[in-house]
Amino acid sequence: MPRRLLLIVAFTLAGWALGVLDSRIPMPSSATVFWLGNLGSTWLVLPFLAGWVQRSRPWALAGGLLASVASMVGFFLLGGAWGPASFAFVASWILVGAMAGAVYGLFGESWGRSRALLDGLALALPFVLEPWAWSLGLGYSQGRLPVWYAETAVGLLLLVWVIVASRRREARGRAAGAGP
Repeated sequence: MPRRLLLIVAFTLAGWALGVLDSRIPMPSSATVFWLGNLGSTWLVLPFLAGWVQRSRPWALAGGLLASVASMVGFFLLGGAWGPASFAFVASWILVGAMAGAVYGLFGESWGRSRALLDGLALALPFVLEPWAWSLGLGYSQGRLPVWYAETAVGLLLLVWVIVASRRREARGRAAGAGP
């Protein structure tokens, strides 16, 4: 079996496992308490990585899409998060997951090839922006603030890593172009 296909299978299985494990995080009894399973930024990492390990856009797109869809299937259908939930509700989340996974697979492939700042920011910024978007959208902070602080801190660390990696790549490119 070709390496690129093995990687897609591995990331699809990892996506399914992520969904099942995430569905096992206990849901709070109050609707105003944030549920860790709702951290949207974390669901984007696996499709990004699935694209990063591929060397062509079509394979990266497929890897990201399948990893994300497998995560959604593991979460909603096989993980027991919703049991016999309405088909339309689950289907809409699977569709959103498929689109986000495909896009993030492409971001990952491009990041692996070029270390373009935009591609890295696509991974880091959701961690920084999500907590504040929830607060702005609802008009109040949902749940415990340490969860939001931790997610923001991860995002800021990713942001620093992305900027440093992107600048290093640019510097190497300039140094290679300034040869004898």
